[in-house]
Amino acid sequence: MARYVVGDIHGCLKPLQNLLNKVDFNSKRDELWAVGDLIGRGPEAQATLEFLAEMGTSFRCVLGNHDLHALAVLCQLRRANPKDRTADIAKSADRDLWIDWLRKQPLLLADASQSLVMTHAGIHPDWSVDEASEYADEVALCLKSRNFVQFLSEMYGNEPALWHPDLSGNERIRFIVNVFTRMRYVTTEHALELNEKQHPDNVPAELQLRPWFSARKTSPWQIVFGHWASLMGDTHRSDIIGLDTGCVWGETLTAWEPETNKKISVPGWQR
Repeated sequence: MARYVVGDIHGCLKPLQNLLNKVDFNSKRDELWAVGDLIGRGPEAQATLEFLAEMGTSFRCVLGNHDLHALAVLCQLRRANPKDRTADIAKSADRDLWIDWLRKQPLLLADASQSLVMTHAGIHPDWSVDEASEYADEVALCLKSRNFVQFLSEMYGNEPALWHPDLSGNERIRFIVNVFTRMRYVTTEHALELNEKQHPDNVPAELQLRPWFSARKTSPWQIVFGHWASLMGDTHRSDIIGLDTGCVWGETLTAWEPETNKKISVPGWQR
């Protein structure tokens, strides 16, 4: 059995199928993990979800910010953005099925036997993997609860920016969601800065921002994430694996095989 971890798919089904063909993926023997942003901005949102769901237990994923936003749109909490290209799901007779399927997906996925952990955007510099897993479970409970629609309506916002274990209620949940699905940079105090998206080489020094992974101490765990297309997987760390290589922006779709530590890429969506 081989395990492949794939970067942000964004509804780009054909590049995903090309990538799986390239590695000779077989859902009867192999396993596919996805770092989130399964849909959003790409051309085949519903077909991508159908393709992934049909893999059954050989497919596992975490939710990204685009997936959570799609949930809010499907629940009629947010107006659909034509750029997201998720209207086919919103109009589908299977809309409720996809709502239920998406809200059952976690924000963190780990394999302790391989010291491998995956989230969409990363893990806060002040959190251990065990703590991060506990916090992800808090959000999972909200998504699976009867009040999940209320959770979706209250998850938006950039505040609070600074973590404290005593955070509670909506502020605590919002911070956790932002870490796992939106984080890129942190300040010197490890507060979240959620507006900057450039590659670290292009961020003015006077802003005093660091990529979240630069602020993390090394550990036995390998952390796999996506979300940051301008980074193109450039972390300069063997224990932090970036997999968003801009598939939906016409760059590449990348998978990583943990056992061999190899990355495999194919051309992304050509608009």
